[in-house]
This record gives sequence, C-alpha cells and structure tokens, in this order.
Amino acid sequence: MCGIIGAITSKSVQADLLQGLKNMEYRGYDSAGICTIDGMQLAVSKAAGKLVNLAGDLEKKEHTGVIGIGHTRWATHGEPTVENAHPHCSGNIAVVHNGIIENHIGLRRKLETHGMRFVSDTDTEVIPALLSKLLKQEPDMEHVMPVLLSQLEGAYALGILNVETSDVLWFARKGSPLLLARGSRGYYIASDGLAVAGVATEMLYLNEGEWGCISQHGVRVFNQEGCEMSDHTWQRMPQLSASTDKCGYEHFMLKEIHEQPSIMTDIMTTYASKRGVQFPNVAWLNDAVLPERIVMVACGTSYHAALTARYWLERYLQVPVEVDVASEYRYRNPIIGSNTWLITLSQSGETADTLEALRLFKRRTPDNRTLAICNVASSSLVRESDGFIALKAGVEIGVASTKAYTAQLAVLALLAMKLAVRSGSMSEQVWQEHYQSMCHLEVDMNETLKCVPDIQSLTPLFANIHGVLFLGRGPSFPLALEGALKLKEISYLHAEGYAAGEMKHGPIALIDAQLPVVIIAPKQYHLDKVISSLHEVKARGAKVILLTDVSMDDYSDEVEKIIPLPTGDYFTAPLLASIPLQLLAYEVAKFKGTDIDQPRNLAKSVTVE
Repeated sequence: MCGIIGAITSKSVQADLLQGLKNMEYRGYDSAGICTIDGMQLAVSKAAGKLVNLAGDLEKKEHTGVIGIGHTRWATHGEPTVENAHPHCSGNIAVVHNGIIENHIGLRRKLETHGMRFVSDTDTEVIPALLSKLLKQEPDMEHVMPVLLSQLEGAYALGILNVETSDVLWFARKGSPLLLARGSRGYYIASDGLAVAGVATEMLYLNEGEWGCISQHGVRVFNQEGCEMSDHTWQRMPQLSASTDKCGYEHFMLKEIHEQPSIMTDIMTTYASKRGVQFPNVAWLNDAVLPERIVMVACGTSYHAALTARYWLERYLQVPVEVDVASEYRYRNPIIGSNTWLITLSQSGETADTLEALRLFKRRTPDNRTLAICNVASSSLVRESDGFIALKAGVEIGVASTKAYTAQLAVLALLAMKLAVRSGSMSEQVWQEHYQSMCHLEVDMNETLKCVPDIQSLTPLFANIHGVLFLGRGPSFPLALEGALKLKEISYLHAEGYAAGEMKHGPIALIDAQLPVVIIAPKQYHLDKVISSLHEVKARGAKVILLTDVSMDDYSDEVEKIIPLPTGDYFTAPLLASIPLQLLAYEVAKFKGTDIDQPRNLAKSVTVE
C-alpha cells in the first residue's frame, strides 16, 4: 500500500527513483510522482494512473538533481488525480507519505487561518504546510522535526526534502514501515526492500518513532525522545531482484501458483524430519508450558489460513482456539486470560491491524507468549514478537496471495503436529503417517497443476452470472472463503464462501442457473454431508463444479465438471484443493480481461486502518 523511495547519490537520482517505484508496483497504486532538488529549486513530476504515464512525462522533463523522493499512491483521501498525487509541496518543502494523518482536518483549518492554501484533497498536504510554518519560527530542521512529529496524529512513513538543506534527505517512521539502505552510489530510504534491490548492498530497519536524515556522509537516526542513536545494525541486502522476473509466465500470479510445490519441499526440509518438527527461531516451543488457549489474529487470506488451523489445533492439541479478524480484535476489548498464546499471521509483517492487535495483547498480558508466522524476517511483526516462523515462500509480487497462503497452511500444519506430539495427543504412528503425507505434497501439488485445461473449459460459465457460491465443511469451509476471496480479488465477480450446512439458512435463496456453485469435497471432511448439499443446489438449477479426491463417476451427470484431487490426509487436503481454486480465479480473471497482478483498488500490504 503506497511506496516510498528516496535517494541521495553521486549522480542524477531520477533513474534510481523511477526504478524503485517500478519495483514496488506490485504493492498497488493509482498515481505516482517524484521530486528532486535541481539548482536549489524543487522539481516535481506527477501523473495519475500507471507508472508509464510518469515515465512519459520524465522523458519530456528530465530531473538532474542528486537528491530526491518518489511515491506510488494508493488513494485514501481524495481521488487518484495529479493534484492528489505525491509528492506534496509547500514553499521549499516537499513530502511523500505513507499512512493516514488522523487530525488532518483540524490542522488544515488551523493552517488556513494563517494564510496557507491547499490544492489537494489529501491528508498528506498538511505536513509540508505545517513544516513550512514551523520553519519560519525556527529554521533548524533538526530542532523542528520533533515539533512537527508531535503534532501529527496517526500513522506515517515520511520522506522530506528542504531546499534550505539541499544535501540532506529527512525521514520519519510511526506505524508505517520504512528502512534505510546504502550502496556504492549513496544512501536511500524506502518502504520496501525491493525498491532498492540492485542499488543497495545493506539495509537498516527503523523502529517505531525513529526519525533522522541521510546524506552523502552517512545517516543520523533519532529515537522518539529526540536522542541521537549511536549504534546502527546494518544487514546485508537479501537477493530480491530475481523475484521481479516473471520467468516466462504471463503473470506473476501464475508464476507464484507454480512455485508452490517446491515451496512445500523447502518448508519440509527446513522444519521437519522423521524425528519430528523443529522451528529454529522459536526454541521455546520445545519446552514452554503448553497453552490452555490459543488466539490467532490475521487479516484477509491469512485469516482464512488461521481458520483452517483452528480445526487442526482443536482436534489434535485439544485446547480451545479463538480466531479473529485483526481489525475487530483490537477494538472489542478481548478477554485474554493467563497461559494464552497469540499467533499472528501476515505475509508482509507490516499489516497495520495485525500489528496493533499484537501490541494490545502484549500490553494486556506481557507474560503470555506471542508467535509470528510471516514471510518477511525483518518486519515489524517479527521484531515485536517472542518467536517467529518463516514461511519460506520468497517475495510474492501478485497482489492476490497464493504461495504465501499455502506456505502458511503448511507451517501451521507442522506447528499443530509438533504441539500435538508434545502434548501426547498425537501418537508416533499418527505423526509418521502425517509426515509422509506432507513430504508427498510437492508431487501431489504438481499433479493438481494438470487441471488447467479442465478449468479453462469452465470459464464460459462465468460470462453472465450474478455471483458464485463456494461450499465446504470442516477445514474446507475456510477454503471456500478463500476461493471466493480469490475470485473477488482478481475477477471482480461477487462470490461468497459458506459452510455447506449453512446453505439452507439463507444462501439457498440465491440458487439458480446463473449462480455457479463450487463444492469442495475431500473425503476427509464429511463427504456424505457435502454431497447432500450438491443434490440440493443441483435440484434448483445450479451449475456445479466439484473438487474431490474420490471417484465421483456416479455424479458426472449432475455436475458441469469434476476436478479430481490427489488423495490427501486431514492436514494436506486443503493444501491440495487450494491450487485448483487459485487457478479457477486466475482463468476466470484472464477470461474477463482484468488486471490480474494489480487488481483495482487493492494493495499488497495494508499498512493503514
């Protein structure tokens, strides 16, 4: 959600800024812009829409400055227009901003009484206006920055240029991710490591409330109390640039769907063997007192993975598991209790609501354990948790999550098995059986990828419909929610996932010939009950797509298509069924001609409420 890049180098920064923005296109955006200091003046270029529009403008008006900032905007306040695009300027100040300034209306009104004029509808524009006003009273940026930040309520990652300090780029971070980076040509700020892939060799992650500046001579970082930090822990840049290559696939989403089988093997090789499961970054899982209760908090696709794990944990560990949407958990005054573990799930580790849920849990019960399951080892979620399990999925470019989701399922399955074995509720024999099934995932998933021709033949069913219904029982119910979400995200069709037993309590009123129904029916999860739902929707004219791992020849006349699944066990069945659901969403979106990798209105990492 939004992307920030800033640089001070030994030559013109225009190319680095534009490339950094291109590297962050996957995050989702609707306008873009850059600003440099050229000849002691702010030089600004902005464009609505995709980066190609900004690049076209830059071909006509080249920026020569060696210091600059850039931004891709995902609209929160105001439409995606040139006027609302970042950077925003006031006098000699230019600002790019990720986050939301919650008190912007009050600040705007106060600044207007002092003669300030605003040209955008954004919350961000109050920042350069307020800074310009403060600098008239105190021209020293180092003294003014804490004053500025103290007056901003909400979340922000900021990159700031001041013509009066033309050799310094200022930054600040509260509630939105921001990092520093350095390479042979100079220093950078960025909201995403991918932004500086290829130009930086080391990075430094900022902590909550930190601010400072970069120059050709190095970095200065201050904590939220205003004290300069003397020690900086730089980390080597991971190899990220290859992740931006589609490797011959038409879309990143398709590439990432096909990467899932090998990711399963990587997860198993890293965390499991015949002797059991070990998570190197969470040693306390080996000897900590087992929880009397588990709380799992996440958003979107990660929430669906958590819902699936609830079935596994409650069945085998035999403790109550509560799963909540992070945006609801943080505001409903939850009752936590002692000896409760919090498990948070996030692809990016910067999801604002999940982070705040973690912080709430830690404030309320500092003695309880917190565990992050995340794809980014350096993220805020990981740094603020007691333990961390890496997803091993690699960078995910497609906005609609695929491989991070199945990696979450695989890691959660191993976690459930580890805890069940520790508690004595899973025998060695049962563990070995599940272990062998998990080890076979790469082969079985590759088998599911062969269903593409069957799925492509179904796309005409989605040409003139008023919605799609996904049905499942047990762990297939959250899988139905996920299948519906994937279809919504990239095809823009309305879809709903339902527990099959709930269909008769309302959704059955929707059933007709223009409502395709996708039924997920592995034999592990109440197959006979799910087949009863098939008969009920078919009797009302629905066109049915059936995903199952048993022979259903007797039902071939009742369904439009049977998508065969490899036989899975209680843990692997959802993993195997997820790939056909992802491919269905992909092929329908391709049939409809939508933007698959960057669907409208969506952002990869939701770093604001």
